[in-house]
Amino acid sequence: MDDMRYADPDLCPDCRSDLPHGVRTCPTCDLPVRHALAIELFATLTRADALVARLRSLSDQATAPTPAPPAAAPAPTPTRAPAMAGTAGAPVPAGPAAPPPPPPPPGAARPSAAPGPAPAPDPVRSGFGVSAVPKILLSLGALCLLIAAIVFLAVSWSVLGVGGRTAVLLTLTAAATGGALLLNRFRLRIAAESMSVVALGMLGLDVIGAHAAGWFGDSSTGWAFAAGGAVMALGGTGLALPRFADGPRLVAPQVFVGVGYLIGWGGLLAALDHQLLVGHLLVALGAGITLVSRTALPVRAWSVGIATSLVWVVTALAGLGLAFSEPTLRDLWVDGGTGWSLLASATALLAPGLVTRKRELLVGGGSFGALLVTIALVAPTVDESARVAGIVTLAATALWVATYRLLPPTVRLVATAPAAIGSLALLAFDAVAGSVALARVADLGSERSFGVLLDHPEPVTEPLLVVPSVLVPLAFLAFLMPKRGDCPAAPWWQAGAVAGGVAAVTTLASYDVALVVVVAALGLVAGGTLVLALVSSGERQTGLGLVALGLGAGAVVLALPSLAVLAVGSAILVAIALVAHLAGRTTTVRTVAAVTLSPALATLVWTAGLAGEIDARWLGYPVLALLGLLAIVRPRLEVELPALVVGVLAVPPAILSAADMGGSLALHLVVVGALLSASALVHESRRDLVWAAVPVFALASWVWFSDRGVTDPEPYTLPIAVALAMLGLVHLRRNPDAGTELALLPGLLLGTVPSLLWVLGDPLSLRALLLGAACLVLTIAGAALRWSAPLLVGSVVGAVVVVREIGPYAADVPQWVWIGLAGALLTTVGITWERRLLEIRNAVGMLGRLR
Repeated sequence: MDDMRYADPDLCPDCRSDLPHGVRTCPTCDLPVRHALAIELFATLTRADALVARLRSLSDQATAPTPAPPAAAPAPTPTRAPAMAGTAGAPVPAGPAAPPPPPPPPGAARPSAAPGPAPAPDPVRSGFGVSAVPKILLSLGALCLLIAAIVFLAVSWSVLGVGGRTAVLLTLTAAATGGALLLNRFRLRIAAESMSVVALGMLGLDVIGAHAAGWFGDSSTGWAFAAGGAVMALGGTGLALPRFADGPRLVAPQVFVGVGYLIGWGGLLAALDHQLLVGHLLVALGAGITLVSRTALPVRAWSVGIATSLVWVVTALAGLGLAFSEPTLRDLWVDGGTGWSLLASATALLAPGLVTRKRELLVGGGSFGALLVTIALVAPTVDESARVAGIVTLAATALWVATYRLLPPTVRLVATAPAAIGSLALLAFDAVAGSVALARVADLGSERSFGVLLDHPEPVTEPLLVVPSVLVPLAFLAFLMPKRGDCPAAPWWQAGAVAGGVAAVTTLASYDVALVVVVAALGLVAGGTLVLALVSSGERQTGLGLVALGLGAGAVVLALPSLAVLAVGSAILVAIALVAHLAGRTTTVRTVAAVTLSPALATLVWTAGLAGEIDARWLGYPVLALLGLLAIVRPRLEVELPALVVGVLAVPPAILSAADMGGSLALHLVVVGALLSASALVHESRRDLVWAAVPVFALASWVWFSDRGVTDPEPYTLPIAVALAMLGLVHLRRNPDAGTELALLPGLLLGTVPSLLWVLGDPLSLRALLLGAACLVLTIAGAALRWSAPLLVGSVVGAVVVVREIGPYAADVPQWVWIGLAGALLTTVGITWERRLLEIRNAVGMLGRLR
């Protein structure tokens, strides 16, 4: 058993059969034993042998009475790998050994030296540490003691007299306090921390019990909680002060000082009606405790500091709420004193920076303090008119923005908070003004004339303040953005011009003016934005160009209540999109403008026609003509595809509104065919459109004859179909590599589909027989010639003819026959599927066995 090894170069690691010397694969199982993974496996097995050897040596040392001294190690030779033993007492090289060579793979020559033991692996640590066990146990013990004390008092309180109650409370508290100090004296830190928590909890229960016993007279529960919090804070300080033999002070009592601080604050709020005064006094008290505790009791300083911050936040928010709920000057500065409260909260923010002498902390506190002072000064205007409130807010924000720009960078943060909050308030003001302006537009009815007025609802803000209320936040944002030296300055003046223009339109829409004036003004802003885009370059042109297109689309949306004004808005959008598409220098601007052109043009034609009292049945022709001319002039996919989609959507209403819908459809098809032919004649790259133009003309003639009562379509469709097919064959002869879909599909569809429509109405006819025979010929010819177009048309049309022929007799066949046929079909498909899947698996397995 001692000779058994995991790593044996003479055996296959998989089937354990003998390996001849120098082979690359095992002759028994075809395992590649010279592969890199095989070498890695051999190294791992060698490592396992070394570990087993070490375990065995440890077992031998445990049973042997005295270990044998290690033998002297022979000096290593430079031509041989250093010898390493697999058991204890193996020879070790005398000098510094070179790194061992990589282990040989299975099937290679056996190494001259036996593999030695590898270094012992580092122990893996898992589970809880030793120190975690007492922490968990003592924490649970302290919790159980507190719960037991509460339950005991709750159950036995009515039974015990005053003396018994006092004795129980004092005894438990004294025992917990003394135990905590004694355990800390003997350096049982974890136990002392837990017992101190019990002692402080008992202190709180003492106060509650004293209040329940009537020791505080008729005082309210709030005073009891205030006293309990104070006792807990003082008791925590008392337990944290003792320090034995330069050992560390207890931490839990220091944390409980902050908890007692918050409990006392809550009790005072419940007992007194002066919320702001209590908050400011406790903030001052907490700041003093934090200051004196920084060196001796740092944990208490952090605990009280966090609690003080919470008290300050609640007090400041309460002051802000009162400032806006009672916004008069008398309520703020005389009767209520809310303004003085905000000033006190602002002053308190400077204390941390002054004490610690840190400039960042002082500047940050000054920034929020400046915000509170600004709110205290501006709040009285809330009770005034919207104009006064807006003017004061705008003036204060502009002053802080200018201060931010003028201050040195080191103290610029002071103006950040009031400038930012003021900017947000101004933007909210603008949002309200814009919403009211849109509501004035939405309240208009549907009109056809230009005389649509915006007269309701009335503005709730001052319209003249909209423009500066946009520019001031924009200026602050420009000041905030860092200036990089490797690029030109940000075009904030361009952004200001566009934003100011939109704000001016909002101001205009807030007064009783005609809708066309507002739409024209927005179009003017869109045109100016496009000019700014064209004089710019790169991403700036892209952004401004997209904004110009968006403003043009906004003009169309604003003009929806009036057809006449909608025509003006559409004309503006068409002009902007056309200029942007022709003069734009970025791909994004040109593409978006090209996509916008077709819907804008169709909207312009329809709205102008309807506003001019033109019958809707005649509007489809100019729409098709203009869209087609646009696609011919700009033969690009981003122009042609939207034109096609818009044409499909815009023309049907004109056809449906005509008295003779068949004749109208035929004429529209003629226009489409003419446009396709013109595009094919003008552009070399669009020559293939002629194959679509011919069927469109044929379809137009067919619709015309059908509208005139013609019952047989073949005399009109078959000649054109034969001509198209002959042209397609000539094209295939001249271009052997061309596809049959483009060459033959138009003629084949024109020759079969019209007849198929008649067959669907009369399946038992000579036409159905001839069409079926023609489909059979097309299918056979397509299969023989390997042409996809005749095969596809013949098979699909023929299948439809066959299904339609069986239709009249399907009702006479019993239902079980159809169910049986469906089951047989599904079974056949399932068997075929499973067979093919098995063949695929076999093929994959065969490929895996190939060498």
